[in-house]
Amino acid sequence: MRPLITRRHTLAGLVVTSLAGTRAARADEPKRLIGVIEEDPPFFNPAVSSGISSFVAGAPCYSALTRLSLDGKIGGDLAESFEISPDGLTYTFKLRPNIVWHDGHAFSAEDVKFSLGQVNSKLHPYHGAMNAIAAFEAPDASTFVLRLKHPQASLISTLGNFSGCILPRHIWEGKDAARDPHNKQPIGTGPFKFVEYVAGDHILYKRNDKYFLPDKSGFDELMFRIIPDPGSRIAALQNGEVDMIYSSAIPATEVARIGKFRGIKLKFTKVQTAGYQAYINMRNAPFSDRRVRQALAHAIDRGFIRSTVFPGLSENMIGPVPPTSPLHNKALVDYALDPAKANALLDEAGFPRKADGSRFELRYVYGANDLPAAKIGDIMSRNLAAVGIKVIARPLDRGAWIQVAFTNNEFDLTSASFSLGPDPDVGIERFYNSNNIFNIVGVNNSKYINPDVDKLFDEQRVQTDFAKRKAIYDRIQEIVWNDIPVFPFCTYTLPGAFNGEVVSGIFDGEASNREDFAFAKPAKA
Repeated sequence: MRPLITRRHTLAGLVVTSLAGTRAARADEPKRLIGVIEEDPPFFNPAVSSGISSFVAGAPCYSALTRLSLDGKIGGDLAESFEISPDGLTYTFKLRPNIVWHDGHAFSAEDVKFSLGQVNSKLHPYHGAMNAIAAFEAPDASTFVLRLKHPQASLISTLGNFSGCILPRHIWEGKDAARDPHNKQPIGTGPFKFVEYVAGDHILYKRNDKYFLPDKSGFDELMFRIIPDPGSRIAALQNGEVDMIYSSAIPATEVARIGKFRGIKLKFTKVQTAGYQAYINMRNAPFSDRRVRQALAHAIDRGFIRSTVFPGLSENMIGPVPPTSPLHNKALVDYALDPAKANALLDEAGFPRKADGSRFELRYVYGANDLPAAKIGDIMSRNLAAVGIKVIARPLDRGAWIQVAFTNNEFDLTSASFSLGPDPDVGIERFYNSNNIFNIVGVNNSKYINPDVDKLFDEQRVQTDFAKRKAIYDRIQEIVWNDIPVFPFCTYTLPGAFNGEVVSGIFDGEASNREDFAFAKPAKA
């Protein structure tokens, strides 16, 4: 593996201004689009992982049946067209002709049947809506059919690259999809082919000239530089060393400043609303007591967190479903900032102050490179100290954070950003259904068990009448908001940022961290 050579050395004759400005390259040099990624991805496989870096690294290589636009409209990707039967029980997809995998093998409906049936529906953290599928069928090479046990309104939303990226059967059949080396050597049908990965440095791709959609990317190469430090990422964008940064890699406090950089454009979406929230570990006392969890909600100043950590970019989140969702329960009452109420609840729960004024400790575990988590930790420490709770902050690199918090469950509270869309069945239920308790990131990591909630999730799933479905979801939100196993700090939307003098046609989908760069073009081509 060779180390990353800087743009100045790699592309002879290229001019980089001190701000993100005009550049020129020789006609015989490959056109390279450069972005950043926050960390070394644990996977390059979005068919089995919901990790942001896995999406970023895998999206250029893989395709899904459908594609979601910036305004939330569902169109075809691998599928040329699709039809849902009037009773909602049969989904028929007509696949595009002449698609080939990056290694030259022909793509067919058998690949879709294998991937969705054997991998995505079993291993992806967002697979919940796929539980409604009774059969995966490939009647011929260009037709794929799903037969459902019952109607599932949210299913079509999950078949894009959010959780529906298709893997090649000839590569993955018989393999351990969670551990196979191809997780970091992706072979897909997407607009870019994987070339190399140099840990701690970069990931390189080249354009797939046999990509199945017309109007292919105007860039010959795509590169992600691995830059964990947020300040260094922003400086690289400002100095023209990189051309773009996806939303999750942008500190919220820097958005306004980035928008003033020369040539930089910001692009927002509200289709995939994110929530910054914390799992409360209910496995152990005192956090197994609902009154203690409610006390945390009354003690932590979420308004201050919104205004300082996510200035101008966030909304209050009352309940588990974000306010942007049509299924949000507007009747829920917020937990007011009320330290006196928090103290009373803690006393009632049997955790009085000791002689030194303290009650107990709270182990707060978070990713060391997660700037919002660090800032939230500082605010929580002050807030909770006022009611006798001592916060023990433990920042860890991502691998250690996953191991400690999600594999070993050695935490009391751990926070991160999570996608809450495109439908609550996909983005919300995973946190609260007791059938989704696993030692992986992005599921029911609080170990919240409420049979009434599980039953209600099942009841709403079969509803085709929106009003009836919403009534059930309203009740789910009432119960969960009272139990509060997951603590929402806020919901927010961050933009993708790119140099408009270098590139166009990117971040037009529903989430910039799932951009595949299929339609990226040099701005002055």
